[in-house]
Amino acid sequence: MLAAFLLAICAHSSSLGPVVTSQGVWVDSRTVGGFTIYAQFPLGQMEDLVNDLGQLAQDIRSALGIELGQRPVTVLLFDSQHGYQQFLRREFPNVPYRRALYLERSGRAFVLAYRSRELATDLRHEATHALLHTALPMVPLWLDEGLAEYFETPPGDRVFGHPYYKTVRFWARLGYVPSLDKLEQIARMEDMDSSAYRWSWAWVHVFIHGPPAVRQELTDYLRTIQNYGVPGSLAQRTEARLGSLRTLFLEHFRK
Repeated sequence: MLAAFLLAICAHSSSLGPVVTSQGVWVDSRTVGGFTIYAQFPLGQMEDLVNDLGQLAQDIRSALGIELGQRPVTVLLFDSQHGYQQFLRREFPNVPYRRALYLERSGRAFVLAYRSRELATDLRHEATHALLHTALPMVPLWLDEGLAEYFETPPGDRVFGHPYYKTVRFWARLGYVPSLDKLEQIARMEDMDSSAYRWSWAWVHVFIHGPPAVRQELTDYLRTIQNYGVPGSLAQRTEARLGSLRTLFLEHFRK
């Protein structure tokens, strides 16, 4: 069914008006920033979100200092949770349910979501996963989720506006530093609990907004991965070159 669906939306990309498939009516489509979006509602209702997606690839390039892949990402936006769930049960029956998902099928990248109050956050989060995985042969789990948490907020809120920010600063003022070594050892999604997401975001914040040398460590690490090298531990290589991670973290969030 998915193959027939892809043929239908590919044909729609060069036509006018809605396209009808077994998954429903797709009334609007847009191509922005490496994403081809198909929606079951007019995309004009959420121009800000479409613009955010169009800018996301450039934001990631600027923050991380790496080139992103050229593989296109198909975004499917459903009008209702019911239609979204039906599609998942039919096409991806073994995938655990979430409000939004990044998936791959036959070498194609997909982001799936449905219209809800959290759509903007969900879509930026999953689109970040998609862009990272089209650029890198692998992404460590903590970093994958930490970056997705970072970029899920609107551009103007990424430095000081994330919901985690005040909590992380509070704990930093008490002298608490999450172990980057332990985060790097997480290998399964089941082990990514809410605190792991929060502390992954916090370390990403340090690497993106800390001193230039710290940011360069993250860039070098990702470029090693991109070139199919063995990057080793980001915690160990950063501490070997720049000194105490504890001091780095506390100075960053106490300022």
